[in-house]
Amino acid sequence: MDDEAYERALVEHGLADVQPLYRQLLRRLKTEDPAAYEEAVARYRDQVEAAVDTGAGDPVGVWLAYGAWLAPRLAPGALLRIADNGRAEPAPTPPPAGAMLIHLPDDARRRGFVLAMPTDPSPAQKETAALLCE
Repeated sequence: MDDEAYERALVEHGLADVQPLYRQLLRRLKTEDPAAYEEAVARYRDQVEAAVDTGAGDPVGVWLAYGAWLAPRLAPGALLRIADNGRAEPAPTPPPAGAMLIHLPDDARRRGFVLAMPTDPSPAQKETAALLCE
């Protein structure tokens, strides 16, 4: 995988590295649903690695699309974009690079997942993540 292109894209979009967030989701998925985990690994190899290795598309966009696919495997729900003021709105498909993104489960008893966090989130974005996410 071309780590340099990914790092440049993160800086360009003003996002923190999403890979640690997705590794946490994958560890949970492996425990909770081994078949879905195997599907997630195959999808990673076929789509994320292949796209990033060949330079096809924005590497951050490829990762965000993977995260948007991955999160509902743990909990059905909605992908939301969180504005600087903390307000949420449905995120478009494909998910926008550069925005704070969270997956909010349909089950109100479950906490959400941060899928993308700006390198310098606003106070409202930090509070939203603390309130809604793990």
